[in-house]
Amino acid sequence: MRGRINATFALPLLAFLLLAAGPVARAAEANPPAQTVTLQEAVLEARKNNALLQAARADVQVKQGQFKEARSYFIPDLAFTENYSRTNNPVYVFMDKLTQASFGMSDLSVPRLNNPEPLTNFQSKVELTMPLFTGGKLSAAYRATKMGVEAARDRSAFAEGSVVKGVTEAFYGSLLAGQAVRVMEETVKTSESHLQQVDALYKQGLVLDSDLLRIRVFVSDMKQQEAERAADDEVARSYLGYAMGTTRDVRPEGDMVPPESPLPSLESATEAAMAKRGDLLASQIQARQAGEGVKMARADYLPQVGLMASYEQDTERWTNAAWGDNWMLGVQLRIPLFDGGARAGRLLSAKSQEIQAQKALLDQQQKVQLEVKSAWLRARAAAQRVAVTAESEAQARENQRIVALRYKEGLATITDLLDADTTVTAAALTRAQAVHDELVERAHLAWAMGE
Repeated sequence: MRGRINATFALPLLAFLLLAAGPVARAAEANPPAQTVTLQEAVLEARKNNALLQAARADVQVKQGQFKEARSYFIPDLAFTENYSRTNNPVYVFMDKLTQASFGMSDLSVPRLNNPEPLTNFQSKVELTMPLFTGGKLSAAYRATKMGVEAARDRSAFAEGSVVKGVTEAFYGSLLAGQAVRVMEETVKTSESHLQQVDALYKQGLVLDSDLLRIRVFVSDMKQQEAERAADDEVARSYLGYAMGTTRDVRPEGDMVPPESPLPSLESATEAAMAKRGDLLASQIQARQAGEGVKMARADYLPQVGLMASYEQDTERWTNAAWGDNWMLGVQLRIPLFDGGARAGRLLSAKSQEIQAQKALLDQQQKVQLEVKSAWLRARAAAQRVAVTAESEAQARENQRIVALRYKEGLATITDLLDADTTVTAAALTRAQAVHDELVERAHLAWAMGE
């Protein structure tokens, strides 16, 4: 009987488990576990997937295309054209017969000249053009576009450094948020332990109602702060995923440890930034590029010389016996005389753009120096705070231990106990914030130096 009862309930139970397994599996697929990443892994993925970085790299390709176009102007332009026409226009019929080498004496009769029969013409033509002298305009355009490629590469390198900085800030920001959650979890655990202690003393009649109420309010407040820190942790992880260029749920893996390498001197940091900073190098190139633009505008005042050559075949039908050919070779000289002030306007604009580029470069140099100095000072201040907060946290924890013992012996008030707990929480958070700030400011300094 027992075996039959077990078998009776086994089949429905198995069916229930199979049906329940489907939604659970789908839920697991819809909410995959968070992917843990180290700082190096996060930076590597950002270099592959970050949209802004990909756009900067695409700009390099744009400038390379412009450079290839400018370089092509030094090479002869060769083109083939095929034209088909059928007309009874007297002028075109006359010319087409000549080019087809089919013009005869009968075509000179006035009636046929005035009212020719419709004529079909297939024109095959190869044309070659090449500039011989442009007053330096093409050379200036070639140099300017080549500089454009170099500037785009420098901007791309700077964009990559900015992405690395952003990922580093997001990574350590997420670590800080996670550390804050753990601090609040510890605070809640400690406060609940104190609540149990106060409750036990209250039941023995050793403490007042107000002590019990205050510790309960304190525990509730700490739990609220724990929930807020948990939300901050989720937001920080989302920012890390965005910086990496992914929509997956990511979790930073690592510890916030103060950097061991010494801080470089402010002078060496500034020198490195002036020599390697990508956006500054791009601004320097753009200033020289603007100078080439002035040369291009001035070249419009000089004569232009070009070579032209062509070979042409014309036929009424595709046969070997009924076609004519001709060729042409020439040189064209173009001397600008008057254009209503267009060249003067272009030259004025080019000169003004050169001044703009030079002033922008000067501003960029001052800005870079300021950014390096700011990051260096903040990194130094953060390092000093790390050393101070480490000792403060240790002292706060020792004070908490002593006050808890004194309260148990009736030598301290509930206010003293809660103040000690709050001080430990604040010291731990301040310590974590100081380490975070030093790491982030070091990353900011590296970015400002162009590393």
